[in-house]
Amino acid sequence: MSETRTPEVVVGALLVNPRDQIFLARFTKRQGLYVIPGGHIDYGETAAQALVRETQEEANLTPTKFHILLVHERICPPNYKDGQHHLVYLDFLVEEWEGTLQLDGVELYDGQWVSPEEALNLPLADTTRRLVVYYTKAGRKGPVSYIEER
Repeated sequence: MSETRTPEVVVGALLVNPRDQIFLARFTKRQGLYVIPGGHIDYGETAAQALVRETQEEANLTPTKFHILLVHERICPPNYKDGQHHLVYLDFLVEEWEGTLQLDGVELYDGQWVSPEEALNLPLADTTRRLVVYYTKAGRKGPVSYIEER
């Protein structure tokens, strides 16, 4: 019997501080590339619940004010596991949170606050670069956008 594959939905937290800096950290699973906190939505969990859970787990922060900024997807990205996954990304802009930033050290490490322009000079994961490029154009109040990649 052949295996049925379904899309995987991933949330991301683009943390933006009052100085308009964004938070990025190195990701252990992607050879030290910079990413934003985030991860897969669990079955029965809403996107907002997953955003809060992943941000708490990876950065010790609880998002309290956020909205969706970018929806994008990748079908069979060669650099993700076996290259046979369909990933749908829901990236949120997080403007307020509770807690003290502390990275888990398991998935994320070496975090830093940088301007979006400075971020584009860092070694970013493809999906993070796509989000930062969109954010530099759209800003905090930009319209939600959708990007398809095959």
